[in-house]
Amino acid sequence: MASRKFTEEEMNTLRACPYVLDVMPNKVFFSAEFKELYWEAMQKGMRPYDIMKSHGVDPDILGKTRLSGLTSLIKRDGKAGEGFRDLNTYRMDFKKYTTPEVKINFLEQQLAYKNQEIEFLKKIVLLGEDYAE
Repeated sequence: MASRKFTEEEMNTLRACPYVLDVMPNKVFFSAEFKELYWEAMQKGMRPYDIMKSHGVDPDILGKTRLSGLTSLIKRDGKAGEGFRDLNTYRMDFKKYTTPEVKINFLEQQLAYKNQEIEFLKKIVLLGEDYAE
């Protein structure tokens, strides 16, 4: 992750791009559609800086580190051949795997752990009372 944070003006400029789903002070989230276009342009030999410019994203705002990181991620996903993902597809996948049964199982595990912690704390309190006498 790049260490330089975006200014409010830079974030607004990035948000104006139709391929940007969200912007935070130190992160940009691009759409899966954009990643697909980026990958196709890379296959044709275009440079990352030029790809950004041609799709209405100011590469100077992103900087070399972010541009390099994005390029690496897109290369990895493109070579994997399983398509590109974005915030929306990650959320859909998370909902798909979070069934009521999974949630119940998780909560049961948390409850059992909390009960163990309570029993442990009770023993500590009892030990403390024994030493106080």
